[in-house]
Amino acid sequence: MRRVRWGIVVGLLAAASPARGDDAAQRDAQARFEEGLARVRSKDLEGALLSFEQAYTVMHKPAVVWNLALVEEKTNRAVEALAHFKEYLRVAPSADPDRPRCQKHIDGLNAATGHIDVAAPAGAAITVDGTRALGATPFTDPVDVAPGHHDVEARLGTMVKTLGVDALAGQTMQADFRGMGAPPVAAPGATAPQAEGGPPPGSEPPPPPPDTAQKQGTFFTPRVITAASLAGAAVIALGTGVGFAVAATSNQGTAQGYASQHPNACSSFAPIPDVCASWRGAVNGQNTDTTLSYVGYIAAGVFAAASVATYLLWPSEAKSTVSTWIMPTVSPAGVGLGAVGRF
Repeated sequence: MRRVRWGIVVGLLAAASPARGDDAAQRDAQARFEEGLARVRSKDLEGALLSFEQAYTVMHKPAVVWNLALVEEKTNRAVEALAHFKEYLRVAPSADPDRPRCQKHIDGLNAATGHIDVAAPAGAAITVDGTRALGATPFTDPVDVAPGHHDVEARLGTMVKTLGVDALAGQTMQADFRGMGAPPVAAPGATAPQAEGGPPPGSEPPPPPPDTAQKQGTFFTPRVITAASLAGAAVIALGTGVGFAVAATSNQGTAQGYASQHPNACSSFAPIPDVCASWRGAVNGQNTDTTLSYVGYIAAGVFAAASVATYLLWPSEAKSTVSTWIMPTVSPAGVGLGAVGRF
């Protein structure tokens, strides 16, 4: 964002200050404007912002709008600054020499802020983040917002709809509310009500539309999730068994190496303590790893069988509200299966 040379800007604008009027409010606004200029010179930007805001409530002259926009930009209020620079282009004379500079500020702020294109039926009242009321549609330009997530609400009669929009700096996102104004679709076979007398006496109201969400269902059902979890546990258990089998093979080779190099290392006549201890450790490690590999293979088979059984035997939601399924359990004592029920 372009840095502003405050001394030059303030010096030029002081000559363009709003003329003093007889009205007390105008005089007070003029005093606040000049106070803001003085605070800018003393580098009190927050104080200058307050003074210019007070002057702006009464006077929307180009000098007030320009200085207010500059201070907002300098104090990192990009959305507010962008709005006031755009206002400056609307209120400043066409021959104003600051119009090109104003457009440069607008271009820089457009790249630093997000923008939301609101598409809604005419007359919909739009609010951003619950506090910023924007008026009724249609809007001629996208809504300028700070980058980030925003909740955009549209009200049209008794209908209210809220959309979440993630605004990115320099990009325009869309909040589409055009479906709010669509007339309801009549059910097949239903007759329109009479113009004055209403529906014919004794007529039945049209049946509600089927619940397409329940009819179509979803892939990530409890059955699929449970079966997939068991299948994942089977893969983990199989990998564990393979890992221990490899470790057992390694220990077996180590033990055979010790035995071939020192065949009598553990004899009762002339034992070699260090070699004997290493050989016994390799043998014990081989036995332990072999046992754990068997446990891994068995657990993999159990989990795989449970996954298949769960997927095939899972009760239908439409037929019963009572269901049970199997879940893997892990504890310090080992791995196993547990039954979970829903009633």
